[in-house]
Amino acid sequence: MEIWDLYDENRNKTGETAIRGEKLPEGRYHLVVDALFLNSKGETLLQRRAREKDIMPDIWSVTGGSATAGEDSATACVRETEEEMGFTPDRKRGRILMTERQERKDGGFFRDVWLFYQDVPLEQMIWQPGEVQDGMWLLPERIQEDPRLWKELNVLYFWKQASPYLCLESMRIRIPKGVYRHYKGNRYEVLGLCLHSETEEPMVIYKALYGFEEIWTRPAKMWNEEIRLPDGRVVKRFQKEELSE
Repeated sequence: MEIWDLYDENRNKTGETAIRGEKLPEGRYHLVVDALFLNSKGETLLQRRAREKDIMPDIWSVTGGSATAGEDSATACVRETEEEMGFTPDRKRGRILMTERQERKDGGFFRDVWLFYQDVPLEQMIWQPGEVQDGMWLLPERIQEDPRLWKELNVLYFWKQASPYLCLESMRIRIPKGVYRHYKGNRYEVLGLCLHSETEEPMVIYKALYGFEEIWTRPAKMWNEEIRLPDGRVVKRFQKEELSE
């Protein structure tokens, strides 16, 4: 039997509890958490739900579930990950990416979506029998490019809203601030990354280190592209310059 703490509309604990599966009293909410991960390559972690699950079987998803009585958001997130994926999230390298309140006929909930920056090889994970059958690391933009994956992940209420920020954080890992040389020779300084206000596409903000030092912006997906030169050589569009000691 799973017992939940209940909250009011302002997310204050009421001192009441409820049993999972029972309809919540009007104006009461429980707490739900989800865990997103990014590794040092900018890849995010997905889990494939077990075929025998009653709800949403055999689809790609992320780690998550309800907080039980006495748990705060972070504690619930760690427990769910340990149970489902067999490893412990590094709390020191995690933060809440977004929070939302959902209204449901059988009772609403507050959802915290966590983002952890952590490297965990798949071979070190242990899938929970009956819950998870597989896992994979992949770049967030690959989810958008795969119609099946995009459809399956959008079963999660928060995914469409969280996805642009996950892509942005992934690009920040792959395109750190610093000085880069364009394949044609000019040097530029990456000042940071942002989201396009209309398309929510990750963009690189960078400054020319020559001439009038103009500020430019470019889609992040173009930054690390490879260019084939007339002589047949393949080079990166921008190559980061390493600091000399």
